[in-house]
Amino acid sequence: MSNLREYINESTVIKDEIYKQFESSICCVICQDIMIEPMMCMNCQAQYCKSCQENWSKKSKSCTNRCTNTKYEKSILAQGLLSKLQFICKKCDKVIDYENMKDHILTKCENDFQLKVLTEAQNNTTGWN
Repeated sequence: MSNLREYINESTVIKDEIYKQFESSICCVICQDIMIEPMMCMNCQAQYCKSCQENWSKKSKSCTNRCTNTKYEKSILAQGLLSKLQFICKKCDKVIDYENMKDHILTKCENDFQLKVLTEAQNNTTGWN
């Protein structure tokens, strides 16, 4: 997932009216960047990237707002807002929407041959898609 942060971030997003309108609702409270796999605290509704929330939970029994929550779920609202965003691929300069960025990075970007080879090797040895 760390490769996604290189592609899904403030510098690659197309800063249109949708982005400007929802910027504060699509950013992780931990990394302060655009959320990747958004999660939400079920007590206070703080929103995080899945990996940020998991790393935080390893260090603390409470969420970032210090509520005593231990339950997090996918943030459907944030996912809906993120699905309206578009990004520019740093490798091929194509405009890709949020929903398709992971697939584009892992399998379709013509200018990232090394990543394709690595992904194909992983698919062949682990069955991962």
